[in-house]
Amino acid sequence: MFKKYSIAGTIVLAVLLAISAAGLLSVPACDVRPTSMGYPYRIFVFADSDLWKDVRQAVRDKFEGEVLTPGSEKKFRITYVPLEKLSAFKERMNLFFIGVLDEKGPVNDYLKKVLPDNFKEGVRQNRYFYVYQKDPFARQQVGLFMLARDRQTLKSNFKKLQDQIYREFLKRYFARLKKDMFDRGEQKKLEKYIEDHYDFTIRVQHDYVIAIQDVPNNYLWLRRFDPDRWVSIWKIKGDSSMMHFDRLADIRDRYTKKYYEGDYVIREDSYLTLGKMHGQKTYRMVGIWRNDSVMIGGPFRTYIIHHPADSSLYFVDIAVMGPRYKKKPYLDQLEVIAHTF
Repeated sequence: MFKKYSIAGTIVLAVLLAISAAGLLSVPACDVRPTSMGYPYRIFVFADSDLWKDVRQAVRDKFEGEVLTPGSEKKFRITYVPLEKLSAFKERMNLFFIGVLDEKGPVNDYLKKVLPDNFKEGVRQNRYFYVYQKDPFARQQVGLFMLARDRQTLKSNFKKLQDQIYREFLKRYFARLKKDMFDRGEQKKLEKYIEDHYDFTIRVQHDYVIAIQDVPNNYLWLRRFDPDRWVSIWKIKGDSSMMHFDRLADIRDRYTKKYYEGDYVIREDSYLTLGKMHGQKTYRMVGIWRNDSVMIGGPFRTYIIHHPADSSLYFVDIAVMGPRYKKKPYLDQLEVIAHTF
């Protein structure tokens, strides 16, 4: 089984590895391996120390980045680990292995040993570069193997493919997070109540409560505490001509003034992007909210979905308020819920 990627006009076939015997074992019919452990936003990188010094900044820039909450937080947290400590970290949620063929070293030699010969031959020809492996050592684990024929090719290929590699990681990260969240607890009765009283459905994780329901005005506020975070949904008449940042921010301010007691969008720290949700073109407002009356603030994301059939716009608004907490992990959980709308 293959996936196709493009490098410099050639097709890169990233073999979806059947894990081999040298530490990467094929999964038995009855999987007795442990479930991965730790924080889902932590990434542990295995690379030979000299190579890591040469590529760490590029890898950190892509995967750690910055999220305003309104303080600065990292998207993910990368930790370098020498191969000799693999046994102590092999059950963590995210493991990256980086190596090259033309150098010796513990990680380079390890990858030469465990990766299939046809993959290594493709690496020598610069046709193969990276592969994601599901559950290499534990269940619910993401493994990424990046291998190049030499150091310069590794840096060049990562520069060309980093956005693609990152998107694929996010897809796996959110799929695992979604499974974990709703396996822990899902409020089926509350979901049915929402379905019966509104013209939409959404999945609701445990411990969320209805803070405000205003059915005549098509408004619903789901809230959970410790830290305080919420999902609000409302529907208005409108069309695609309204898809401008200031117009949408004004609409959000109007609703948050009414239901959130005065929250408003900090315009200079917020922006509008265009993407897709469930295959449908969807605008996403990203930024910081503030409430001057109680001197609080935090991050928010608002999805705006146009529904031409009845000339309406749905707003799915998520936000966090937790001065003592890292807010990015809770934003990610809210993103999962928003995408069940």
